[in-house]
Amino acid sequence: MKSLLIIDDHPVYRDALSEKLASEFIPAGVHVASASSVQEGLDLINSSNKQWIILLDILMPGLSGLAGIKVFKELDNVEQVVAISGLDEHSWEPKTVSAGASMFLSKNGTADFMIRKLRPLMNLATPEPRAAEASEPKEFRLTQRQLEVLNLIAQGHPNKIIADQLDISEQTVKIHINQIFRELRVFNRTQAVLRGQKHKLLP
Repeated sequence: MKSLLIIDDHPVYRDALSEKLASEFIPAGVHVASASSVQEGLDLINSSNKQWIILLDILMPGLSGLAGIKVFKELDNVEQVVAISGLDEHSWEPKTVSAGASMFLSKNGTADFMIRKLRPLMNLATPEPRAAEASEPKEFRLTQRQLEVLNLIAQGHPNKIIADQLDISEQTVKIHINQIFRELRVFNRTQAVLRGQKHKLLP
């Protein structure tokens, strides 16, 4: 089972978030830990044999931000890095995803919203939606370019090939993929393709 590490230098926010996530995930067998700095987090990870998902505040003293994401992504026992911040989501989400983060979660959101986003990363089933939500039609609004990117993902192409075929930069491909994930409410390429097939978004 996976382990979750919250790295945030603000003690009140860190402790509150740790308590909330621990109450949600520990009963499901997920180990939850916290650290006040990137170095403390690195020390904890390097001294364990667990597989980690990192929640990293990208605005901390010392090593943090995009560089911090890249440091954790290089570790063998770190499966995913989730960027968390109170910074502008629209500005920073593409930057953090390009640096290797699986997603960006705003600190302005609720803990329950964060939990819903994190559960699939830990292969935990999401709670059944309320009846009103379940009855709502699933209509996804993807741009023509996003549909083109999704189709190339379905063909198994990496970002570089997608960029070459569409004559755009790899950075732009990453931004499109992140927007596709958000719109389809998925967290990886396989889920995006399956969701696209299910809703007839792919030829």
